[in-house]
Amino acid sequence: MKFLFTFFVLISAATSSSQCPIIPTPDHFSEHTGFFTFSDTLSVKADGLPAGAKDYLSMHLSKRAITLVEVDGRADIQFEAVAGKPDFSYKIHVDSNAVVSFYTPEGAFYAMNSFLQLIRNEKTIYKIPKCSIRDQPKFGWRGLHLDVSRHFFSVKEIKKFIDAMALYKFNKFHWHLTDDQGWRIEIKKFPKLTQIGAYRDSTVIGHYSDEPRKYKAQRYGGYYTQEEVRDVVAYAKQRFIEVIPEIEMPGHSRAALAAYPEFSCTGKKQEVPGLWGVFNDIYCSKEETLRFMKDVLTEVLELFPADYIHIGGDEAPKFQWEHCSACQNVMKINGLADEHELQSYFIGEIDAFLTQRGRKIIGWDEILEGGLSPNAAVMSWRGEKGGIEAAKQSHYVVMSPTTYCYFDYYQSSYDSEPLAIGGYLPLEKVYDYDPIPDEIPEEYKKFVLGGQANLWTEYMSSMDHVEYMAYPRALALIQSLWCFNKPDYRSFLKVYLRFHESYLKLNDINFARSVHYPDLKIARVEGGIELQFLGSNANETFTVKRTSMVQGIPEKVTNSNSDKHMLFSKKAHDRFELLSDQFDDTLVYDFHTTKDLGREIELITPPHPKYDHNGSLNLVDGVWSGEKFKGSEWLGFRDTIIEMIVEMNDSDFVKGLEIGFKEDNGSWIYLPHLVRIYVSDDKIQWKEILRGFDIQSGINKLNFKRSAANYFKVEIKPLDAIPFGNGGAGTLPWTFIDEIQFIRN
Repeated sequence: MKFLFTFFVLISAATSSSQCPIIPTPDHFSEHTGFFTFSDTLSVKADGLPAGAKDYLSMHLSKRAITLVEVDGRADIQFEAVAGKPDFSYKIHVDSNAVVSFYTPEGAFYAMNSFLQLIRNEKTIYKIPKCSIRDQPKFGWRGLHLDVSRHFFSVKEIKKFIDAMALYKFNKFHWHLTDDQGWRIEIKKFPKLTQIGAYRDSTVIGHYSDEPRKYKAQRYGGYYTQEEVRDVVAYAKQRFIEVIPEIEMPGHSRAALAAYPEFSCTGKKQEVPGLWGVFNDIYCSKEETLRFMKDVLTEVLELFPADYIHIGGDEAPKFQWEHCSACQNVMKINGLADEHELQSYFIGEIDAFLTQRGRKIIGWDEILEGGLSPNAAVMSWRGEKGGIEAAKQSHYVVMSPTTYCYFDYYQSSYDSEPLAIGGYLPLEKVYDYDPIPDEIPEEYKKFVLGGQANLWTEYMSSMDHVEYMAYPRALALIQSLWCFNKPDYRSFLKVYLRFHESYLKLNDINFARSVHYPDLKIARVEGGIELQFLGSNANETFTVKRTSMVQGIPEKVTNSNSDKHMLFSKKAHDRFELLSDQFDDTLVYDFHTTKDLGREIELITPPHPKYDHNGSLNLVDGVWSGEKFKGSEWLGFRDTIIEMIVEMNDSDFVKGLEIGFKEDNGSWIYLPHLVRIYVSDDKIQWKEILRGFDIQSGINKLNFKRSAANYFKVEIKPLDAIPFGNGGAGTLPWTFIDEIQFIRN
């Protein structure tokens, strides 16, 4: 079993006196000598503060046992509204007191949250570093998304989610209210949407890809009344967060069609599914359905004052449209070439409806298929390609690619990480994200509104779990969305470890501890591989217990410090156990001997940058991943053909090859169609010695005629496309490859 961890940079525990404790990092921060100190009372002059702001400040100070007292004269903290430019910038100057100046209520609110992060506790004394701050946001769209369809969260929990956003200056709450597994918003004209569509009779247990699947046969669901929605919207507005509702169409509509099957292509009765995935049942494109959607949106518009209304548009299989007489008639009447243009027509009708009412649509990047409607904005999730294309067409874009912004992915390879959909997105990778791709020409960069992280909740049944997946990754993302000149990752990590784990705890926000997990460095050396375990923080130490195994029986146990280099040879079978107070459990790395350990492999087809962990060394490091998929254990490819060449450099005869593949169709990972093996003495002339079709998930033993050659070539042919009826249908699947090992005499 493989438990490899993301390569965190080794950092020093030392912190300079000029280090800014605020996240997101202000545009300008200069620290002066000394501190402004006070006891348990802080006076405030609150001129120009927006309604409710003083109560917000008082509430957060009370968490530190600080009482806020309002005064008319000179105060410990003075808020001053300044006439001038109508932007969200602010200034803070701390000397013998703190003076905060701002132009707009939003600027005042952002300054307030920065001020709260400056406060340091020392027993009964509170102190704030004397400093000067100038700050403003880089992007206008700084979003977090929450799916409440797969799992439902109470109004109280939604407000807690919004509170956490506000602390770190997020300003868009994307509320995913409808999907196949539940309709969560009251629509008075269509009561069955919540009477029927808000509840399912069962929920799948475990991962989507598990076989056989198990279900919890229990009624599950809930919805928000219109009064509750208004309450949430008003609550968010007080924190300068705009709520963007999402009403999915034409796909991800099973819950609505369970309530009103007459708006489907078949008209057949169906249930709200308790299984995740993509379903063929979608809204029919007939006029009656469009009237239904417009009536729904009419009530939605009354509840949400946001400029943008998210209409989904993703993962809408066209199978039923292809066989539906009503859909085909709409195509004929409107001169539409195919079903993609039919979806564009559907979205265009909704676009026109919203435009007439002074609103705009935004949808996932699939709405590009068949042509963008005139006023549509695109939220790019399938990479950045859709966003780049939309920006070049002068359409506004919000970047939200899976590679950097899907917080339902694993954030470490630690075995006790809670169940997730798959994928691998560590903190440092999130931090590296830039919402403006280089491929966008300069004149079109203005169309990128910002970025957003998405929290799909198939595997998050509690707010505690949602927060665990969101933080601290949300802090890494806000750096890219707020900062004009964000610090390097090393500096960010110092600030996070020193100030913000405690700040998250103070505000009752759960967070992942994976930043404390060790970094395993693996390098090729003569005779095998070399291992080195490094901590993310120099103050965090741990013990490495190494057990040498002989035929599965422990033979020798040695302990060493975490920073020692340890040779793992081709003759060993060692288990490494890492013990520390920072870990809830013991971390285990199990390395198996193989004569091919550390062997050079030439990857003719490079892995996808998203899954290029340790390159070819990942295939010969002595660790089989088994069935778990958390990203770093595998090399991931997305190509029509995958080739690699192994130079043997020995005279051994081999009679087969062991190679590991992963199948996880819910994550678009499929087994290859075919594996070929060739031999050559010169890398020019190749002879095929194996053609294998029956590939299984896990370790495959591919036997061939006993051969000796200078070079072996492995050629892997993936499926041409993901099969119809599955997520990502029609696109190239992922191929995930694990360890390889030749079978010898």
